[in-house]
Amino acid sequence: MGPRPLLKVAGALAFGGVTLAAPSARALEAEVTSDTAAQAYSLRSPFGDPILFRRRVTQTLGVGLYSLLPEERPGGPQLFVKLRVRLDADFGVEATERRYDAGAAGTRFTPGLSDAPLDLMYGYVEGRNLAGGWLGVRAGRQYVVDSLGWWSFDGALVRITPPYVHVEAYGGFEQRGGLPLSLGRFERGGVSRGDRQSTLDGSPDAFRHFQQAAMAPAYGVAIESAGPTWIHGRLDYRKVSNRGVATTNALPDASGAFGTTSGTRTSSERVGYAVDGTAGRWGAARAGIVYDLYNRLVSSYYASVDGFVTRRLTVTADYDMFRPTFDGDSIFNWFTHWGMKTATLRAALTVTDRLDLAASGGARWYQTDDDPAATPVAATGVVPGGGGGVVTSNPEANDPHSLRDWLGAANARYRWDSARVALRGVFETGDRGARQGVDVSGDKSFRGGRFFTLARASIFDWRDELRPDQSATSVGYVLGAGFAPAEYARTRVEWEHNTNRLVGQRYRVLAWLTLVAAR
Repeated sequence: MGPRPLLKVAGALAFGGVTLAAPSARALEAEVTSDTAAQAYSLRSPFGDPILFRRRVTQTLGVGLYSLLPEERPGGPQLFVKLRVRLDADFGVEATERRYDAGAAGTRFTPGLSDAPLDLMYGYVEGRNLAGGWLGVRAGRQYVVDSLGWWSFDGALVRITPPYVHVEAYGGFEQRGGLPLSLGRFERGGVSRGDRQSTLDGSPDAFRHFQQAAMAPAYGVAIESAGPTWIHGRLDYRKVSNRGVATTNALPDASGAFGTTSGTRTSSERVGYAVDGTAGRWGAARAGIVYDLYNRLVSSYYASVDGFVTRRLTVTADYDMFRPTFDGDSIFNWFTHWGMKTATLRAALTVTDRLDLAASGGARWYQTDDDPAATPVAATGVVPGGGGGVVTSNPEANDPHSLRDWLGAANARYRWDSARVALRGVFETGDRGARQGVDVSGDKSFRGGRFFTLARASIFDWRDELRPDQSATSVGYVLGAGFAPAEYARTRVEWEHNTNRLVGQRYRVLAWLTLVAAR
């Protein structure tokens, strides 16, 4: 389905919803929202070329139809429809960026780049409190938010809600880039996919790393507690499969052929558990863990404890670990990749009803396969077990090593009845470099919020130990103003300017229009 038919469908739903909501009809409720954002900016690579000129217009249209059942009442059966479509057009994309030319030297072609991608963010029909309040169903494109993260699929979800334990099961196809009305932000990383036929003009040997997208079957199940209000837990399982043909080697073999694989195979398979609880006025705690069944390792876990020291002071301790995992077709599964661990301590103080203060500090660890500060010295020697070979005279160069960063931040915010101002400072330093800076921001509304202004200024300095030539100091500011001509309309314009020695001057203009109609 192309952009025009989809917009016609969305327009028909919007028109029909508003029409049916007339007093002569039954109590059907309809809501139509529209957001339009226009941006103009240029980007220069830190290495000089290329310079990208972007002229983006992002348009979203949302439609909601509620009270579709006669005589709906709170707690009783409900039926509604929700839809949201986004068009993210970029009139600054040059033809050389999206047109493949096998004979072009130094081409700027980017596989899968589109100057006007259209995606259905969500579009589903949902029924709640069915079968005496024990059943909920949803069909269409939808989001799932659980211990495994944000995810989107096309299919059906069934939720059974008896007392004490809720069960959820769903199945369908993962939303993937290269498929109609889809983007690739919800699929596992490590693989570049899209529509090869339209992007590469059917050339079989070009950009083998850019794989042809195919439907990805998926299913999942969750069990969630629904008993005591002071504690809540949820167990999630989800599996996604790859289908279609994928290239298995980046370079051709002796005969000039590329290896391929096809059929159904695992893309990702994970299980996760999250639990949170409160202890009255004393505090709260959260914890979670995710196990990657395909890679056979723990990919993430976290724990957090909040202490309500006084009515105005809260102290929080956090610890988490994240280890990247990739799609089953990705070559990155063959390389070692360690986890990143972070521990922080934060205090938030409400000094008065207008003044808030917060500060945090902590550390982050990175694991490496060897010591980056140790230089291997090659020497010919005898390999244990017989035979000659190359050994190193510095064994520490092959030992696992940890890099550490120290983290710190402070925030302050003061509010008036129609204005607020905020100050934020960041300080990070460690084995990989340093970053520190401060920014101040504020906004002010006038005439009951009909007019408003905003401003922000910042200065940040960073140092990269691996690439000292990429260290710099950046200064930037943002100025903006807005106007709400009516209850259903709101506009905003922003001007942004950043400068540093790597990219020179960067400018951006942003205009935003929001419209809301409901009956």
